[in-house]
Amino acid sequence: MNETVKKGMDGVYPFPVSGRAGQPRSTGLTMVIDMGSGLAATQDLLDYAGYCIDMFKLSSGTMALYPDPILRRKVELIRSRGIEVEAGGSHFEVANWKGASTKYFRKLVELGVDVVEIADGHLPLADSVRIDRIKEAKDLGLKVATEVGKKEPSKNLKAQTILEQYRENIDAGSDYIIIEGKASGMDVGIFDEKGNIDESELAEITCGISDMGRVIWEAPLRPQQQALILRFGPNVNLGNIFPQEVYPLELLRNGLMLSPLIEAYKRERGESK
Repeated sequence: MNETVKKGMDGVYPFPVSGRAGQPRSTGLTMVIDMGSGLAATQDLLDYAGYCIDMFKLSSGTMALYPDPILRRKVELIRSRGIEVEAGGSHFEVANWKGASTKYFRKLVELGVDVVEIADGHLPLADSVRIDRIKEAKDLGLKVATEVGKKEPSKNLKAQTILEQYRENIDAGSDYIIIEGKASGMDVGIFDEKGNIDESELAEITCGISDMGRVIWEAPLRPQQQALILRFGPNVNLGNIFPQEVYPLELLRNGLMLSPLIEAYKRERGESK
Protein backbone atom coordinates (compact mmCIF):
# COMPACT_ATOMS: atom_id res chain seq x y z
CA MET A 1 0.00 0.00 0.00
CA ASN A 2 1.36 3.47 -0.87
CA GLU A 3 0.36 7.06 -1.51
CA THR A 4 -1.49 6.14 -4.73
CA VAL A 5 -4.07 4.00 -2.91
CA LYS A 6 -7.61 5.19 -3.55
CA LYS A 7 -9.09 6.54 -0.36
CA GLY A 8 -12.70 6.72 0.74
CA MET A 9 -13.33 10.43 0.03
CA ASP A 10 -11.13 10.86 -3.05
CA GLY A 11 -12.93 13.13 -5.53
CA VAL A 12 -15.41 14.31 -2.90
CA TYR A 13 -13.44 17.06 -1.14
CA PRO A 14 -9.77 18.08 -0.82
CA PHE A 15 -8.03 17.73 2.52
CA PRO A 16 -8.12 21.01 4.49
CA VAL A 17 -4.31 21.04 4.87
CA SER A 18 -2.26 20.51 1.72
CA GLY A 19 1.38 19.57 1.38
CA ARG A 20 1.43 16.32 3.33
CA ALA A 21 4.40 14.35 2.01
CA GLY A 22 3.66 10.98 0.44
CA GLN A 23 5.66 7.76 0.58
CA PRO A 24 8.54 7.27 0.31
CA ARG A 25 8.98 10.14 2.77
CA SER A 26 12.13 11.87 3.94
CA THR A 27 10.12 14.26 6.10
CA GLY A 28 6.86 13.97 8.00
CA LEU A 29 7.89 10.55 9.31
CA THR A 30 5.52 8.57 11.50
CA MET A 31 7.29 6.05 13.73
CA VAL A 32 4.95 3.47 15.25
CA ILE A 33 5.81 1.88 18.58
CA ASP A 34 4.97 -1.82 18.77
CA MET A 35 5.01 -3.33 22.28
CA GLY A 36 4.37 -6.85 21.02
CA SER A 37 1.79 -7.99 18.46
CA GLY A 38 1.23 -11.10 16.39
CA LEU A 39 1.40 -11.51 12.64
CA ALA A 40 -2.33 -11.09 12.10
CA ALA A 41 -2.40 -7.78 13.98
CA THR A 42 0.69 -6.57 12.16
CA GLN A 43 -0.77 -7.57 8.78
CA ASP A 44 -4.05 -5.81 9.60
CA LEU A 45 -2.28 -2.58 10.60
CA LEU A 46 -0.20 -2.62 7.42
CA ASP A 47 -3.27 -3.30 5.26
CA TYR A 48 -5.27 -0.31 6.46
CA ALA A 49 -2.57 2.14 7.58
CA GLY A 50 0.72 1.08 6.01
CA TYR A 51 0.76 4.13 3.75
CA CYS A 52 0.77 6.35 6.87
CA ILE A 53 3.75 4.61 8.53
CA ASP A 54 7.45 5.13 7.81
CA MET A 55 9.19 3.41 10.73
CA PHE A 56 8.03 0.48 12.83
CA LYS A 57 9.79 0.24 16.18
CA LEU A 58 9.95 -3.16 17.85
CA SER A 59 10.14 -1.74 21.33
CA SER A 60 10.96 -2.46 24.98
CA GLY A 61 13.03 -5.58 24.41
CA THR A 62 10.16 -7.44 22.74
CA MET A 63 12.42 -8.95 20.08
CA ALA A 64 14.00 -11.07 22.81
CA LEU A 65 10.62 -12.75 23.41
CA TYR A 66 9.30 -13.41 19.91
CA PRO A 67 9.69 -16.96 18.61
CA ASP A 68 12.38 -16.64 15.96
CA PRO A 69 10.20 -17.65 12.97
CA ILE A 70 7.51 -15.14 14.02
CA LEU A 71 10.06 -12.35 14.43
CA ARG A 72 11.55 -13.02 11.00
CA ARG A 73 8.14 -13.07 9.35
CA LYS A 74 7.11 -9.87 11.14
CA VAL A 75 10.22 -8.03 9.94
CA GLU A 76 9.64 -9.35 6.41
CA LEU A 77 6.00 -8.21 6.44
CA ILE A 78 6.87 -4.69 7.54
CA ARG A 79 9.74 -4.26 5.09
CA SER A 80 7.60 -5.56 2.22
CA ARG A 81 5.57 -2.33 2.53
CA GLY A 82 8.63 -0.11 2.23
CA ILE A 83 8.57 0.62 5.97
CA GLU A 84 11.80 0.67 7.95
CA VAL A 85 12.06 -1.69 10.93
CA GLU A 86 13.67 -0.14 13.98
CA ALA A 87 15.03 -2.00 17.00
CA GLY A 88 14.10 -0.05 20.14
CA GLY A 89 16.66 1.36 22.54
CA SER A 90 16.12 -1.10 25.39
CA HIS A 91 17.51 -3.89 23.19
CA PHE A 92 20.73 -1.95 22.72
CA GLU A 93 21.06 -0.97 26.37
CA VAL A 94 20.93 -4.59 27.52
CA ALA A 95 23.25 -5.84 24.76
CA ASN A 96 25.78 -3.12 25.51
CA TRP A 97 25.61 -3.78 29.26
CA LYS A 98 26.23 -7.49 28.65
CA GLY A 99 29.17 -6.86 26.34
CA ALA A 100 27.25 -8.16 23.33
CA SER A 101 26.75 -5.01 21.23
CA THR A 102 28.69 -6.33 18.21
CA LYS A 103 26.82 -9.63 18.27
CA TYR A 104 23.57 -7.68 18.62
CA PHE A 105 24.28 -5.43 15.63
CA ARG A 106 25.16 -8.43 13.50
CA LYS A 107 21.96 -10.19 14.53
CA LEU A 108 19.91 -7.17 13.47
CA VAL A 109 21.60 -7.18 10.07
CA GLU A 110 20.91 -10.91 9.72
CA LEU A 111 17.23 -10.38 10.63
CA GLY A 112 16.88 -7.59 8.06
CA VAL A 113 16.31 -4.80 10.60
CA ASP A 114 16.98 -1.38 9.08
CA VAL A 115 17.55 0.95 12.04
CA VAL A 116 19.15 0.42 15.43
CA GLU A 117 18.26 2.81 18.23
CA ILE A 118 21.25 3.63 20.41
CA ALA A 119 20.05 4.96 23.73
CA ASP A 120 20.87 5.46 27.38
CA GLY A 121 17.39 6.12 28.71
CA HIS A 122 17.75 3.50 31.45
CA LEU A 123 21.46 2.75 31.82
CA PRO A 124 24.56 4.99 31.74
CA LEU A 125 26.52 5.27 28.50
CA ALA A 126 29.73 7.25 28.19
CA ASP A 127 29.82 9.69 25.28
CA SER A 128 32.93 8.00 23.86
CA VAL A 129 31.23 4.59 23.95
CA ARG A 130 28.09 5.99 22.33
CA ILE A 131 30.13 7.41 19.47
CA ASP A 132 32.04 4.15 19.04
CA ARG A 133 28.77 2.18 18.92
CA ILE A 134 27.27 4.56 16.36
CA LYS A 135 30.28 4.14 14.09
CA GLU A 136 30.33 0.36 14.52
CA ALA A 137 26.62 0.03 13.66
CA LYS A 138 27.07 2.23 10.58
CA ASP A 139 30.07 0.21 9.44
CA LEU A 140 27.93 -2.94 9.62
CA GLY A 141 25.31 -1.37 7.34
CA LEU A 142 22.68 -0.30 9.86
CA LYS A 143 21.04 3.09 10.03
CA VAL A 144 21.31 4.65 13.47
CA ALA A 145 18.70 6.52 15.48
CA THR A 146 20.28 8.00 18.58
CA GLU A 147 17.85 8.66 21.39
CA VAL A 148 18.62 11.70 23.52
CA GLY A 149 17.09 11.92 27.00
CA LYS A 150 16.41 9.97 30.17
CA LYS A 151 13.34 8.01 31.21
CA GLU A 152 13.64 8.90 34.90
CA PRO A 153 12.23 12.41 35.55
CA SER A 154 14.95 13.15 38.11
CA LYS A 155 17.57 12.69 35.36
CA ASN A 156 15.75 14.59 32.63
CA LEU A 157 18.11 16.42 30.27
CA LYS A 158 17.75 20.13 29.61
CA ALA A 159 17.89 21.81 26.23
CA GLN A 160 21.60 22.69 26.29
CA THR A 161 22.64 19.07 26.97
CA ILE A 162 20.19 17.76 24.35
CA LEU A 163 21.74 20.10 21.77
CA GLU A 164 25.27 19.05 22.69
CA GLN A 165 24.36 15.39 22.23
CA TYR A 166 22.51 16.18 18.99
CA ARG A 167 25.64 17.71 17.48
CA GLU A 168 27.97 14.97 18.74
CA ASN A 169 25.73 12.18 17.46
CA ILE A 170 25.16 13.77 14.04
CA ASP A 171 28.92 14.24 13.68
CA ALA A 172 29.40 10.55 14.59
CA GLY A 173 27.07 9.48 11.78
CA SER A 174 23.58 9.16 13.30
CA ASP A 175 20.83 9.25 10.70
CA TYR A 176 18.12 10.32 13.14
CA ILE A 177 18.05 11.99 16.56
CA ILE A 178 15.10 10.92 18.70
CA ILE A 179 14.05 13.31 21.47
CA GLU A 180 12.97 11.09 24.37
CA GLY A 181 9.26 11.07 25.17
CA LYS A 182 8.77 7.55 26.58
CA ALA A 183 5.53 5.69 25.94
CA SER A 184 3.76 7.88 28.49
CA GLY A 185 4.74 11.35 27.26
CA MET A 186 4.90 12.55 30.85
CA ASP A 187 7.69 14.40 32.71
CA VAL A 188 10.40 13.73 30.14
CA GLY A 189 12.14 15.57 27.31
CA ILE A 190 10.12 18.63 26.31
CA PHE A 191 7.07 17.52 28.32
CA ASP A 192 6.15 18.44 31.89
CA GLU A 193 4.57 16.13 34.47
CA LYS A 194 1.15 16.64 32.88
CA GLY A 195 2.37 15.96 29.35
CA ASN A 196 2.26 19.60 28.27
CA ILE A 197 5.07 21.03 26.15
CA ASP A 198 7.63 23.20 27.93
CA GLU A 199 7.66 25.97 25.34
CA SER A 200 10.92 27.53 26.50
CA GLU A 201 12.73 24.18 26.26
CA LEU A 202 11.22 23.48 22.83
CA ALA A 203 12.18 26.92 21.56
CA GLU A 204 15.78 26.58 22.76
CA ILE A 205 16.15 23.13 21.20
CA THR A 206 14.58 24.22 17.92
CA CYS A 207 16.84 27.27 17.62
CA GLY A 208 19.92 25.11 18.07
CA ILE A 209 19.08 22.40 15.54
CA SER A 210 20.43 22.84 12.03
CA ASP A 211 18.45 20.04 10.35
CA MET A 212 14.96 19.44 11.71
CA GLY A 213 14.49 16.66 9.16
CA ARG A 214 16.86 14.49 11.20
CA VAL A 215 14.87 14.95 14.45
CA ILE A 216 12.06 12.64 15.55
CA TRP A 217 9.97 13.95 18.45
CA GLU A 218 8.54 11.16 20.57
CA ALA A 219 4.97 12.33 21.19
CA PRO A 220 2.63 9.49 22.17
CA LEU A 221 -0.27 11.72 23.29
CA ARG A 222 -2.66 13.30 20.81
CA PRO A 223 -2.50 16.85 22.27
CA GLN A 224 1.31 16.69 21.94
CA GLN A 225 1.06 15.61 18.32
CA GLN A 226 -1.43 18.39 17.61
CA ALA A 227 0.77 21.03 19.24
CA LEU A 228 3.86 19.96 17.28
CA ILE A 229 1.92 19.87 13.99
CA LEU A 230 0.54 23.36 14.59
CA ARG A 231 4.05 24.59 15.34
CA PHE A 232 6.06 22.81 12.63
CA GLY A 233 3.45 21.86 10.02
CA PRO A 234 2.09 18.53 8.75
CA ASN A 235 5.53 17.13 7.94
CA VAL A 236 7.07 17.14 11.40
CA ASN A 237 8.67 13.79 12.32
CA LEU A 238 6.80 12.10 15.18
CA GLY A 239 7.57 8.90 17.07
CA ASN A 240 6.17 6.53 19.70
CA ILE A 241 2.80 6.53 17.95
CA PHE A 242 0.69 3.60 19.10
CA PRO A 243 -1.00 1.59 16.34
CA GLN A 244 -4.49 2.81 17.27
CA GLU A 245 -3.25 6.41 17.00
CA VAL A 246 -1.91 6.18 13.43
CA TYR A 247 -5.17 7.31 11.82
CA PRO A 248 -5.84 10.13 14.33
CA LEU A 249 -2.31 11.43 13.71
CA GLU A 250 -2.79 11.33 9.95
CA LEU A 251 -6.09 13.16 10.38
CA LEU A 252 -4.26 15.89 12.30
CA ARG A 253 -1.55 16.11 9.64
CA ASN A 254 -4.18 16.61 6.92
CA GLY A 255 -6.36 19.04 8.89
CA LEU A 256 -9.26 16.64 9.23
CA MET A 257 -9.96 17.13 12.95
CA LEU A 258 -9.41 19.26 16.06
CA SER A 259 -7.33 22.46 15.95
CA PRO A 260 -5.68 21.84 12.55
CA LEU A 261 -9.17 21.64 11.00
CA ILE A 262 -10.32 24.83 12.76
CA GLU A 263 -7.15 26.68 11.79
CA ALA A 264 -7.47 25.58 8.16
CA TYR A 265 -11.06 26.85 8.08
CA LYS A 266 -10.03 30.21 9.54
CA ARG A 267 -7.16 30.59 7.08
CA GLU A 268 -9.40 29.96 4.09
CA ARG A 269 -11.89 32.54 5.37
CA GLY A 270 -9.14 35.04 6.06
CA GLU A 271 -9.93 35.10 9.78
CA SER A 272 -7.27 35.80 12.36
CA LYS A 273 -6.44 33.16 14.96
